[in-house]
Amino acid sequence: MTTDTDLLSSLPTLLRWLAGNAMKPLNWAEQVQQDVVFGARNLAANPAFTVPGVLSLALGIMATTAMYGVVHAVLLDPFPYRDVDHLMTVRISNAADPDGRTFYSTDEFLEIAERNSIFDGVIGSVMSDLVWTSDGEAQMLRANHVTTNTFEVMGVPPLLGRAITRADGAPDATLVVVLGYGFWQAQFGGDAGVLGRELRLNGVLRTVVGVMPRRFVWRAAEIYVPVVFKRGKGEEEVRLFGRLKPGVTRAHAESDLRSIIAELEKKEPGHFGENWRVGLLSFKETFPSDIGGALWILFGAAGLLLLIACVNVTNLLLARAAARQREMAVRAALGAGTVRLFGQTLTESLLLAVAGAACGVLFAHWGLRAVIVLVPPETIPPEADIAINSAVLAFTVGVVVLTAVSFGVAPAWQAARTNLVEALKEGNRSVAGSQHTLVRNGLAVAEVALAVMLLVGASLMMRTLFAMQKVDLGIRTDRLLSMRIPLLDQRYAGPVQRTAFFHELLERLRTSQIVVAAGVNTGVHPFGNSSTPVEIAGSPRLDNRPVVLHQVSEDYTRTLGITLLKGRLFTEADMAGRRRVVLVNEAFVRRYLTEREPLGQVVRLPQAKTPLFNLADDYFQVIGVVRDAFNSGMTNDVEPELYLPYTLTGLAEWLVVLPRADLAAVTSAIRSQVRAMDKEQPIIEVRTIESMLDDFVLSGPRFSATLLSIFAALGLSIAVIGVYGVISYGVSRRNREIGVRIAMGASTGNIVRMVVSSGVRLVGAGIVLGLAGSAALARVVQHLIWKVSPLDPVSFALVSGVLLVAGLQACLWPALRAASVDPVSALRDN
Repeated sequence: MTTDTDLLSSLPTLLRWLAGNAMKPLNWAEQVQQDVVFGARNLAANPAFTVPGVLSLALGIMATTAMYGVVHAVLLDPFPYRDVDHLMTVRISNAADPDGRTFYSTDEFLEIAERNSIFDGVIGSVMSDLVWTSDGEAQMLRANHVTTNTFEVMGVPPLLGRAITRADGAPDATLVVVLGYGFWQAQFGGDAGVLGRELRLNGVLRTVVGVMPRRFVWRAAEIYVPVVFKRGKGEEEVRLFGRLKPGVTRAHAESDLRSIIAELEKKEPGHFGENWRVGLLSFKETFPSDIGGALWILFGAAGLLLLIACVNVTNLLLARAAARQREMAVRAALGAGTVRLFGQTLTESLLLAVAGAACGVLFAHWGLRAVIVLVPPETIPPEADIAINSAVLAFTVGVVVLTAVSFGVAPAWQAARTNLVEALKEGNRSVAGSQHTLVRNGLAVAEVALAVMLLVGASLMMRTLFAMQKVDLGIRTDRLLSMRIPLLDQRYAGPVQRTAFFHELLERLRTSQIVVAAGVNTGVHPFGNSSTPVEIAGSPRLDNRPVVLHQVSEDYTRTLGITLLKGRLFTEADMAGRRRVVLVNEAFVRRYLTEREPLGQVVRLPQAKTPLFNLADDYFQVIGVVRDAFNSGMTNDVEPELYLPYTLTGLAEWLVVLPRADLAAVTSAIRSQVRAMDKEQPIIEVRTIESMLDDFVLSGPRFSATLLSIFAALGLSIAVIGVYGVISYGVSRRNREIGVRIAMGASTGNIVRMVVSSGVRLVGAGIVLGLAGSAALARVVQHLIWKVSPLDPVSFALVSGVLLVAGLQACLWPALRAASVDPVSALRDN
């Protein structure tokens, strides 16, 4: 802060500069240049003011720039495909399924593709695993089987070679494959010589004809192979997209599609549900980020941090403007007009903002790397490129201008409207001190209130994370190892062959003594599984509400620690005899069998006779009730579920084991066993259940909690510094008063209490306003928290306590300094 001594020492230099420039007519460019030079010198000469101001702005701009970089890459512009807003899929929905379906059989896909009049090209895509055999090693690849017009419609040229073309769909065409960028880099080191190389995929040689750019990651595929859909293969799930013709409205599109779907409905009545509706869904709507809501909230939190920084800098500038009134009065006396003084002071604010932005962008560049590491796996489109690019920098420039104006106008206006006579007569300390105290106090209260809102949000997210970590999932999670063993149709064509493979594998694991227990399933608790409608014998009709369906071996429940409550578990005889028996959980009993004895009840599964299951009978008898275990994530209630013997369909592909030895050793031993059975059968997605929970369940709340905590900590620090500045400035303004009080016998405790109480009143007002603001915004974060009330009293009380303690610390040092004032010096200097 500038003092009278500093001002007097610099006054001759100021007068010489004013004498040479103040009365000289200047053009606009010269004025701007001189304002910039003079402002830069002023800022450099006052590091006690400049450094806190630049640092505050840098932290706020860092947060907003980094978060906008994520929001822009993930939500606003995640896809590199040509004119992506015109890429649409067809969605059919009904009251029972409002989200609808966007996958179609091959017959349905061909009908829509051939009969529509609204698309300039329709593409289809089916995902599957292909085994790549190279040098005797088998590796499973994520393959996207695409129609031959896909790359033309998507509008992204290949990085190397060529894309798949219509000619590749000819019956006599050479079998080709296009590589994804990530696969090309990982497996071939970015070698351009890969073009023309042959890859053995599922035992068939395909020639590499192209490599796609880094951001072309259509459906997160590693490789792309052409496919020509033919009618009669109705069970394939085809993802459909079309490029909407120019000028086609959604109403026109829905009308065109409705007639096509109506014809399909006539062929298969009830296939699309009752009172179905057809509409369009954009590419961005089809592939949204799972953390989109969290990103907008975090972006808002970063905005609050920037607002705290702006309020803090405004307070600094107001204090500086009050201290510079004599300087401004001298400049006004020498002819500088109000506009000139306003422009000069605003220029300093802009320079402050530019310096803060430069530091903030540098911090954001580093901080963005940390944010990318924290982003939960598989929650953002794989095409998203999170970086500080031109769009983000343009946003930052806008933020700089906005912040400079927001925190600079009021101090500049105050400086420009200096009362010349009063300022020269009374000096720096007597003018505007009391008249701006209320404004500065109000800004300090606002800082505290905004910090409270950030802290409450962070506290709610932290308590959500703690609640998730403590929840009883109904299964054991420690040392539970899972892996997927997808058997290929070429070698394991039916349920008998598939069941035989897993039966032998489980027997090998039992005799090897490397595991305590092992089981197979079509999915893994608590991450969900397939679902099916059911019908209870004696009930009036089919219940269309979904029931989670597991297809397990006899030891699956024992491996996971799922407790039997009534009846019995599966036996080897159930598996070998392919008996139509089921286990149900408590939630199933609560929904369907509250008034009946569950054991012995008969359950009908209409899907059992469909081609996927292909069973002759769809009736099953309940033989046991097991304890509820989370089966659709941790944030959803436990769903009713059925357990079937896996030998009925042979669809199981997840192996879960409870290791007896080191995890790495057990994994290696299982790989050896599988290799001994089938040397070309890969094992993928080898993970512990604990790590899967960490990545796919806890990582989202941890991401939000971590960033909110960082923003809240920074906001708290800036707010405490702001309170300290206000109290310290108030003490300096009351130096004479304090000297008089001490001279009249006031003790050190009296002075400390007087100063601290004034600061506590500011902090207390900020806490009250902040808690009110937090309550008002509670609904914004409600969808992110779990098992915690948005008005959680623990969070509100904890944050209040933290702010109060921090505020007391901020007030204590100015209070102690005030108590040490020498009354003689204070009375002489004022």
